[in-house]
Amino acid sequence: MHTATAAHHRPRAALALACALAGLAWGQAFAAAPAAPEALPVCRLDPHDSTKLAVEPCRTAPPVQPRRPVAQVIGRMPAQGTAPPVVPTAPMPPGLAVPMPGAPQAIGSCDTGGCRDASGARYNGAGNATLDANGRICHRNGAFIQCF
Repeated sequence: MHTATAAHHRPRAALALACALAGLAWGQAFAAAPAAPEALPVCRLDPHDSTKLAVEPCRTAPPVQPRRPVAQVIGRMPAQGTAPPVVPTAPMPPGLAVPMPGAPQAIGSCDTGGCRDASGARYNGAGNATLDANGRICHRNGAFIQCF
C-alpha cells in the first residue's frame, strides 16, 4: 500500500516542480525585459575606450532641432532665346596617309636580340615589342609578328 501512495503523489510533485520552474523562468524574463526608452540614459562613448559605450543599454540622443518640412521645387532650365554662336574652324590640311599595318609574318627564328621572319627580315627587340628595319613598332604574337 505504501508504494501505491508514493506513485499517487509523483504526478503532483512533477506538476509542482514544473510550475516552480515556469515561475522562475518568467521572473528572469521579466527582469531581463528592456526598460522604457525614456528611462534609459543617452548613449555616450566610454572616455577610456572610444570603441565602447559608457553605459549599455542606452537610447539615441534627441535631435538638436526638429526637422522642418520643405516643399520640393523642381525648376526647368531657362529657354535659350538664340542659338549658341558657331565658332568657325579652319579646314584641316591634308594629312599624310597613315599606312595600314602589314600582314602578320611568320617568325623563322629568334635570338636574344630579336627575331627574323621567314623571308630573313630582322626585328630587333626583346619580348613581344620589337622594331623592324624601318623603325616601325612590331608586335609578336606566338609564331607571327605584325608591324604597325
